[in-house]
Amino acid sequence: MKHGIKIVLALLISSVAYGQGSFGEIVGKVFEKSDSEKPAEFATIWVEQGSTKFGAEVDSDGRFKISAVPTGQYQLKGRYLTDTLKEAVYANVLADGIANVGRINILENVQEIKGFTKIAYKDPLINFGDIGQKRISSLDIMQSPVRNSPKQLIASRNSDIKLNDDGDMMIRGARANDMVYFVDGVKTGEINPLPSVAIAGITVYTSAIPAKYGDTTGGVIIMETKSYYDLWRAWKMRQNREH
Repeated sequence: MKHGIKIVLALLISSVAYGQGSFGEIVGKVFEKSDSEKPAEFATIWVEQGSTKFGAEVDSDGRFKISAVPTGQYQLKGRYLTDTLKEAVYANVLADGIANVGRINILENVQEIKGFTKIAYKDPLINFGDIGQKRISSLDIMQSPVRNSPKQLIASRNSDIKLNDDGDMMIRGARANDMVYFVDGVKTGEINPLPSVAIAGITVYTSAIPAKYGDTTGGVIIMETKSYYDLWRAWKMRQNREH
């Protein structure tokens, strides 16, 4: 029991130390009911991180876009007329990513089957519009046999990346020291090992690198770690499935 407590504390300290310095977007469409194509115009959709809210208003086509959301996992909340969103909808926001939660029917009640609550979780639906960009989601990480080695994980998911004899990552023969690394928006000299459960996602740029990441020919690796709020939400999701 004490060993388990130590692991949880280590994850929490790690996530707080890194902070959350990267941003993405959440998009989707909101309708009144599943059997209706009437948009829930002027509905408000938002997510929360602590006491801070990030939200947007639904337009006449039912669309919404929440911009500048810190990376992490969120449960969406909503209000339309006098009703609130009852369905549990989750979004995993990665750096420079667009988490598309799809269609939401805000006036429908949650369906419960044999004690299980209906949960809409998409991990994550991302707009892969960037050339030379590869995203590794938290689900990909948990399913990988090399999930406890970030370097091997990244190399196994991207054919442009190889590990040299010293275990350093290289992109298409470029020098290992040409790589640029960011952890939660902070530039680092290396990607250090982390427990797989503490990683929210990884983004790899092998070409068409955005200017904000600097001038490099060796590629960019961006890692997002799970914050305290992500770990708490993950615990809540497990609780919902177990009860």
